[in-house]
Amino acid sequence: MNDTEYILGRLEKIAANLEEIVSILAPEQSAIYVDASQQVNFIGMEDAMAILDGFGKNSASEMIGKTDYILVYDTRKKLLIDGEAYVPAGYLVMKSDYGLQGLNESDISAVMSELRSRICTLAVGQYRIQSYRLG
Repeated sequence: MNDTEYILGRLEKIAANLEEIVSILAPEQSAIYVDASQQVNFIGMEDAMAILDGFGKNSASEMIGKTDYILVYDTRKKLLIDGEAYVPAGYLVMKSDYGLQGLNESDISAVMSELRSRICTLAVGQYRIQSYRLG
């Protein structure tokens, strides 16, 4: 066996191991969570339920456009500016289909597209904040 064959064999094993690790770590059903630093996170259903529980009595939700996707947020994070309501962070997106459901890969693409079309930039003094416009 020459060096090239040896290296290719090792790379194939590494690729197979990575695929297995990704399949274990990437949940089949997930939710989208935009955290306090406005980072978009793909989380498993168990973590999503823990976040929902954390909202407690401060939980509110609205459907995203005419889709089956629902944005659930902590009302303490809501901003009211000139009569309009915005949520800059601390919200969760799931599917609403006779209860809350996780998102699959095609749902995530659709949700990200819907979110992008509804995100706006708020100017608050010298600061610029990306926010989801409610309503």
